[in-house]
Amino acid sequence: MKTIWFLTAISTLLFGVVSVGAQDYTIARTGLAAQKKVLLLKEEKGKNDIILFETTLRVNTDGSPLSYHPQDPRGKTRALNNVCNAVAVRKAGSEENLCFSNFGEAIGVFEKWRDSGYRTVPPGYSITWKNVLSAVTENGLSVPCVFRTGPYEGYFGSLTALKNDLPGDRGECQIDDQVNPLTVPALVLIGGRNAVKDFGAKVGDLLVAYNPQTRTVVSAIIGDTGPADNLGEGSVYLNMKLLGRTRPPTNRAETREFSIADTKILVAVFPASRPFEIEGNRPYSAENIDRRVRNWQKRAGFASTDKFIETMKSFQANLD
Repeated sequence: MKTIWFLTAISTLLFGVVSVGAQDYTIARTGLAAQKKVLLLKEEKGKNDIILFETTLRVNTDGSPLSYHPQDPRGKTRALNNVCNAVAVRKAGSEENLCFSNFGEAIGVFEKWRDSGYRTVPPGYSITWKNVLSAVTENGLSVPCVFRTGPYEGYFGSLTALKNDLPGDRGECQIDDQVNPLTVPALVLIGGRNAVKDFGAKVGDLLVAYNPQTRTVVSAIIGDTGPADNLGEGSVYLNMKLLGRTRPPTNRAETREFSIADTKILVAVFPASRPFEIEGNRPYSAENIDRRVRNWQKRAGFASTDKFIETMKSFQANLD
């Protein structure tokens, strides 16, 4: 027995083989986000916290130049999304967003604003759009940027909270600075006051998403921010991978089919991981995000992604 222990110890010292188990992590705090339980897991070193929760996933298209088209505000033919996911339309003196309470009226107001060249909002209304649509200055007025050339001609430029931060020219409508939801696995950070944010999650942090139905594990990143009532929203690419699909959507109806509503996805966020190995790994891609996630897991002592998921699953009973 002593010989076996000695050889194991030598092997660990020489090859750095460390196997982390559930016993190495403990539940430090619990909280809620959109009425769902959230755990903050800590390990003995205290350097590799994990935020764990289960959620269904809506689908997010922001950042894709195919998201919104001024001539297809309902997303029926060319746009992946309806324009009400990019703008908020309100009556004067009211905080109510007509996109949620009267979709038809909101679209009508948008179309009149569009037809004015984005210069005049119909009297009695206001339109908020700069959080999602890229802006450009024309004749001294800030208006939504519409691609004038190339494969995305006619579409709005769409923004993400996370940027590639590339030097120099970032392309028409800042296209090269956005984290494209059609090619990058990303999660939307829930807005408002909630446990996920209280436990340290921020835009740019790394994460792992696991679908128990398909047994698929996807490395991802927090790429955008969203409303306070929605804990789960993944980029088109993240949901595609979790569902095992290969063909991206082409309109709003197809986009909705990528929502994951009947399965709870296990999500493990690594708070404060945005700076981890970020140098040389931008623009963000599925490949460099996966590489960083796997290296973070190794740093935390997990011998493999399977070991990591096994440990996370051991805490699932505490999420009920």
